Amino acid sequence: MILLLLSLSVKSQDTNDTEIVEDYSIADQLYTKCFENLNQGIEIFEKYPPLKSRKFCSLIECMFLYSYKEEDIKFAAEKRLIGIATQLYNAGTPVYLTMGMDSYLYATEKNKNLEDDDHLIYINYGECTNPRFLSDAAEIINRQTLSLIKQSTSK
Repeated sequence: MILLLLSLSVKSQDTNDTEIVEDYSIADQLYTKCFENLNQGIEIFEKYPPLKSRKFCSLIECMFLYSYKEEDIKFAAEKRLIGIATQLYNAGTPVYLTMGMDSYLYATEKNKNLEDDDHLIYINYGECTNPRFLSDAAEIINRQTLSLIKQSTSK
């Protein structure tokens, strides 16, 4: 019996059988997509040498950029988030970020039909607890997306 348990333990630690699951959903693609043509904040990044070499060209990167305490960096992050949300809207792929319990399941379910609710693509960025900067950054994106939708429907 001990020999059987030891062999199972050794087999469970075998990393050759590890299955890698990659998600290529539209939400994940848009969350990590790099928008090369962003120029908001370039002058601010010049003041901070560690930031000069980074692109900060995706939603996820700009959301984390929003975590800096320096107001000018936060301002640049906000402008980039607005720019990305606008580009996504103009490309016909408006995004809405969600968080909270079961938000991944909610986003997955909502993304099954991309022809409903103004073609919004829901992106889950976290479950129950997240740092405040992520929620604030998501609010910037959602506010811009909803503003653009409202403008287009009022025409």
